[in-house]
Amino acid sequence: MVLLIGGHSRSGTTLLRHLCNSHPNIAITIEYNYISGLGKTYTEHISQLFKRLVHETFKKRSIPIRLSQHLKNFVFVMRYLFHMYRFSNGIIDVKAIESTLRAIYPKARIVGDNTPSYVFLLDEFATKSGLACLIIYRDCRDVTSAFLERDRTKRRKNSRKQRFYTAEKVAKHWVHSIETMERYRDKIHIIRYEDLVQEPRRELEALAKWLGVDCPGFSESIISNIRNTDIGTYKTGLTDEELDTVMKIAGPTMARLGYI
Repeated sequence: MVLLIGGHSRSGTTLLRHLCNSHPNIAITIEYNYISGLGKTYTEHISQLFKRLVHETFKKRSIPIRLSQHLKNFVFVMRYLFHMYRFSNGIIDVKAIESTLRAIYPKARIVGDNTPSYVFLLDEFATKSGLACLIIYRDCRDVTSAFLERDRTKRRKNSRKQRFYTAEKVAKHWVHSIETMERYRDKIHIIRYEDLVQEPRRELEALAKWLGVDCPGFSESIISNIRNTDIGTYKTGLTDEELDTVMKIAGPTMARLGYI
């Protein structure tokens, strides 16, 4: 099985990936986005992966982290390129990706990738044979607060850096992700972030059943360290004006999901 993890950015996809990778039967890579290359030629598929590698390499992080992650990314891409070459004469399908990942992670029964933007590609992925879609969502107010705080932090470090995110932009993007997710509710597995951090064992039990793995395989040390302190951060992270904007745009969708 090839598993993709998606969801609007700042919604908990990283936590979900860590939990999945703590299970001995699961191996999920971090934001390589190669599943988006399904249906493309080998050359197009690999070109997309290299573009992702370049993007990750030149992200503005602290130098030690950047160099360390760059090395890991480079090693993975080289191994992926080597094992994928067997399929260089055809179109890349789910079986080709699964075979390539299994060669890299031979002990894993479930392999895949975590890239938040996969949620916007469910029209293509949700019904594809051999591909399992795991989507996580979170309160739009907290998502917006997290985005704007990160944007403010970057601008404080660089006074010439322009504002990139707005409450309006994030809220509209969030609504789009939820509407895409809801269209395929019966074909994918959905986790609510707030439920995951408040009742992780219950949510992981349901996930294990869906994936067909043993629930005790998830790391107890990671589970016990999960905290719910990120719920409701919008109360101090958003101005009244920003909160009003979010509610006008995302209010009906949030009400449908039980947030208000």
